[in-house]
Amino acid sequence: MDRHKYAVEYLLNNANETIKYRVLTELCAIQSPTEVERLRNAIIDSERYNKLLCCLKNRKEYHGATVYAVENSLNMLIDMGVYYQKGFEEFDVVLEEISDEASRMSINNNHVLGQLSNIVIVPFLLRAGMRESWMMRFFFERIELIHNFVKKKQYDIYQEELSYKNIPGSFRNRLIIREELYVDGRISFPLEYDIYACAALYHEVESDVRKQIDEIIEYIMDKRFLLIEDGYGILRKNNNYWAMGWDPKPTDLSKYHKYNPLLLKANLLTTFPQVITSKWFACVMEMLQQYVDENGIYHFPKEFLTEKDSCWILGCHMGLGESRRKKNALELEGTFRAIMLINKVANSSKKE
Repeated sequence: MDRHKYAVEYLLNNANETIKYRVLTELCAIQSPTEVERLRNAIIDSERYNKLLCCLKNRKEYHGATVYAVENSLNMLIDMGVYYQKGFEEFDVVLEEISDEASRMSINNNHVLGQLSNIVIVPFLLRAGMRESWMMRFFFERIELIHNFVKKKQYDIYQEELSYKNIPGSFRNRLIIREELYVDGRISFPLEYDIYACAALYHEVESDVRKQIDEIIEYIMDKRFLLIEDGYGILRKNNNYWAMGWDPKPTDLSKYHKYNPLLLKANLLTTFPQVITSKWFACVMEMLQQYVDENGIYHFPKEFLTEKDSCWILGCHMGLGESRRKKNALELEGTFRAIMLINKVANSSKKE
């Protein structure tokens, strides 16, 4: 990290405890155990940590747009450097409760979204560092299902709309996904959530599973996949309809200024070697370098670091606890995220 020495020192001297903690534990080769412990305790005592932990304890749902949805509060905590069995004992207890709760949850195979709760929660429990047997089984079954779909290279996934009646007015401009692709609630095409599960386990699984993951990533990076409707479309069963979403397409760089999760998406997809060598990622890096100064400090537009009440997975919680009233808040959070991305790519190249 020598080339980022100034930027790292800038973060250590100016950022909040969350960023300093993550810089020390994830970027610095030499760490002071005393300082790491001090920063961890500062995070545990912070208002943000306790608010998010409270939301996790008093969760209302797994999937949703508020911080009381597990998928949001959990990932916001992970972004603070909070991981399972890493010194955050109260967090561990809550995570174990959620895992136990989810493992006993009944699955309604008669509903097209009957498996959605586990599709949503398992990847982020894995991202947090849990490896319970039930979630590993779910992961392997899901990868097998998705791989069986993507290996067919099927990109025409839609039915003819005219073959259906009683489509709600709000859905009439959206395409209907073929029913055979979600029989018994087993959604066979990859969702954004699935890619997070793949990223969490990519360097841990056996080579045959890693090959399956590689083929899934190859499928979503194909130019034909980019032509699929944003959010996939709608699902249908017995003349009932549900809006779909969560397609894992790479960010469309032609409209990046309107679609903010570029940094989040790049960090996710660069887990996979074929993305790092892709034209898409080369364009991402070229774009990001437009915002760096001679000292290695990044000055991203605010759209890259959105913080608002909505879904974490859509890039709506890119803040890391810096007060947005602070003049250099975006510089600190943006520089940290950029350096983390560059470091991840560099470390990935060493593994190859």
